[in-house]
Amino acid sequence: MKKTTLATLVGAAAFAAAGAANATIVVGGENGYEFSVDGNINQFFIATDQDSANGGYDQNNQGVANGLLPTFFGFNVKAPEINGLTIGARVSISPSTNNGSYVSSSEAMEQREAFATVDGAFGQIMLGKGLGLYAANNILLDQTLYGVGATSVIAAGDQNTGTTSLGRIGWGYDYANWRSQIRWTSVDMAGFKVALAVADGDDFLEVNNATTGGYEKDARYEASLSYASAFDGGSVKLWLDGMTQKVSFNNVDSLKGNAYTVGGQLVLGGFEAVASYYDGKAQGIGGLGLGAITANGNERDGDGYYAQLGYRFGGQTFVAASYGESTLDRDGANTFAGTSNTNNAFADLDSNSMATIGIYHDVTANLKLVAEYSRMETEYHIQSDEDEVDVLAIGGFISW
Repeated sequence: MKKTTLATLVGAAAFAAAGAANATIVVGGENGYEFSVDGNINQFFIATDQDSANGGYDQNNQGVANGLLPTFFGFNVKAPEINGLTIGARVSISPSTNNGSYVSSSEAMEQREAFATVDGAFGQIMLGKGLGLYAANNILLDQTLYGVGATSVIAAGDQNTGTTSLGRIGWGYDYANWRSQIRWTSVDMAGFKVALAVADGDDFLEVNNATTGGYEKDARYEASLSYASAFDGGSVKLWLDGMTQKVSFNNVDSLKGNAYTVGGQLVLGGFEAVASYYDGKAQGIGGLGLGAITANGNERDGDGYYAQLGYRFGGQTFVAASYGESTLDRDGANTFAGTSNTNNAFADLDSNSMATIGIYHDVTANLKLVAEYSRMETEYHIQSDEDEVDVLAIGGFISW
């Protein structure tokens, strides 16, 4: 897969969720309107040491780049409550600091968020483009959100990151992605919340070049049920998300992608634990559509999980370790999207696994320093050898 395609697909999400709530620069008017801005700039020195299957692509890379998060600059508007309704809006831009070999002018400035919200007694309606429901908590609670994690969709080939790195996308969970959508979220019901969304569907057949004829897609439907509660000395959060989408191609066949994920977070004293599991069909590795279907045109199954445990010292220094894995069932034809197995690693891909340890220290509320090490491994169904990459990242965030 071309790096340009990957760069348009990957990225991650924390400041999208934090957004207006954490804005530190707020301007208010006498009429009750509020305008605020927020964002971050992050940068890492990233060194990778790759031992590839059969030694064919062994390499050492060093670079300076964004981590899993791009930079963000967000603009927020909130209107005063009128007749029980509160209107808000957010637009953000995500310029990349990277000048890698495949970051073109079209990829250097991403537009991930542009949405409006209406809040009332019914809950909230969101209209526009924002982070998807399915698998959002998986990525937002991952320690690599504020680090680098994986530097490629497989532990082989070029390990220089694109617009962003991958974190655990394809290494323990599917990607929530930024989606054009209409979403309803319920009010808090004793800790429970329900959210439903209809979104523009993924063009995963285009990603895989799986059809030479015309195709059509249905909308993508997502749902989430979550529970959150705080208690003396800690808190707990649980979630169950799902998605479904159908795509028809060549005016003959149709495929259906389905997936669900379940997970939880427990904070107890200084300890923080996170665990999640997902299972899907026709999602490919990491929900990116890569390896989503077989050469015979059938949906390919996959699943994965990650577990994370950390301790927060004095509320400022978070030390955490995690392990995750993503798998794809074997493509029985041993080919994928019309290409031979030897030319397409996703046809033979069995599993991606990664262990990560990291230190994340808040010097101030606006300055975070990060040191992170990850060990990436990719195993194959037919090929006996595996790919391995060691990733060392040192850097941090300036936020506002």
